Amino acid sequence: MALEIDVPELENKVLNNAQITHNGTFIFPADEDITTGDLVSLIDYHRLHIRPQYLKDRKYYEGDHDIMHKASKAPYKPDNRLVVNFPRKAVTSFNGFFIGTPVKIDSKDKSADEYISTWINVNNFEDVNSEVSKEASMYGRSYYFVYQDEQGNPCVVPSSPLDTFLIYDDTIARNVKYGVHYSYNVKGELMVSLMSVGQDREFVMNGKSDNYLDQVGVYALPYPIVPIIEAVENEERLSLCHDIVTLIDALDKAMSEKANDVDYFADAYMKIINAYLPEEEVKKFNQHLRDERMVVVNGADNGAEADTQVDFMEKPSADETQEHLVDRLVDYIYQIANVVNLNDEAFAGNPAGVTLKLKYQPMKDMADVKANKFKKSLRDVFRCVFYVVPGMNPDVWQDLTFRFTQSTPQNLLELAQAYSYFYGKISTKLLLQQMPFVDDPDEAMAEFKKENQDTQQQTGNMVQNYLNGLTDQQKGGVANGSNGGTRKATDSATNQLGRPNGPTK
Repeated sequence: MALEIDVPELENKVLNNAQITHNGTFIFPADEDITTGDLVSLIDYHRLHIRPQYLKDRKYYEGDHDIMHKASKAPYKPDNRLVVNFPRKAVTSFNGFFIGTPVKIDSKDKSADEYISTWINVNNFEDVNSEVSKEASMYGRSYYFVYQDEQGNPCVVPSSPLDTFLIYDDTIARNVKYGVHYSYNVKGELMVSLMSVGQDREFVMNGKSDNYLDQVGVYALPYPIVPIIEAVENEERLSLCHDIVTLIDALDKAMSEKANDVDYFADAYMKIINAYLPEEEVKKFNQHLRDERMVVVNGADNGAEADTQVDFMEKPSADETQEHLVDRLVDYIYQIANVVNLNDEAFAGNPAGVTLKLKYQPMKDMADVKANKFKKSLRDVFRCVFYVVPGMNPDVWQDLTFRFTQSTPQNLLELAQAYSYFYGKISTKLLLQQMPFVDDPDEAMAEFKKENQDTQQQTGNMVQNYLNGLTDQQKGGVANGSNGGTRKATDSATNQLGRPNGPTK
């Protein structure tokens, strides 16, 4: 249960001390406390200016693109709305590549290493990492939220940037000063949680008070930092698909128009010329042109004979131009997003390892940049975790190592050759860390050592059982086996050489 503490309330006024950077980061003076007026101003800015862009990013990820909301065409015209949901494919593919293989977390402290392995399983931390990484790609940023359960055990969950943001101080280090989470309850009241080092303030805005926000409780936080930790896609906080939205819209439009053309050719108009139908029939057909999909033109009135024509009216085809446009849009989308197109001709057959590495290089570079950002976030997560674990050194987070392994195709034969080459030249643990299929180098070394000991024990038991089954004379023969065998063989050979081949006279 949270421990409630008594602290003075925040000032109820607007000082306009907050700043907002180009990437949507909030800055506040390090030597001042935020006021309820400034807090409400930042929440309103986030709600009215930043959150709408995040909602659009989520809609595109879910396949709700702008083409679905365009004005409808006339009822008699084909009006297909095709969505090529590349944002979902890009986010899923990149994050499968980036964090599909769980992050390897190691510590020099054996007890801390064992605790990490258990804590990861109990808190489903691998799934939490996947969700935070996915949201960072969707929105440009996401958050870890560290808390304690009823038993006081540290836990962590992802927190969406749709209703969460951080406020940094204005020092050169840009330390986190406040963490903010807001939501609306069933009464429509704004609920705000303002977290700082050591405390969590709870506010409510119900419209019945003269205050901007009414403080309803303050609770102690046992962490050395704000337990809301930002994880970013890049320093600019840009989503993975930020630069390709217009290309995606153009691709949706091009594919929809191609589908419209197919419908047109399937429902082409028939024209009948010089059929000499009664005027009433011609008038009826022309009045119901769109329903009948038929154009009738009678022959000349002067009685001149002409050939009757019955065929379909054809619309000029732009299929080749459309195909070129679609191919270029798809190519540019993959290039700018830096996501590998597995349908590329370069992946046909069995490409060489160098070719695969070159194709994956842009996505790997982007993943390496994201990994560096995530290492800082993960280190802060474990800084909070170890601070509340009884009997654990709270500074053990400083020595943690995080290894991200991208899911690139691997040549196991090359890895085996590299292992053989470096074996004995570098430490076994460091060598095992380079193997993508080894999750825990320490555990792998312990298992390998145990297997060797078991094999030696089995071999010793077999030899002992064999010796126990021999008689004393056989044991002596075994002990002198090499010399005795050589002597007997020599004597035998001498006798054979000295013996004549036949009787002599």
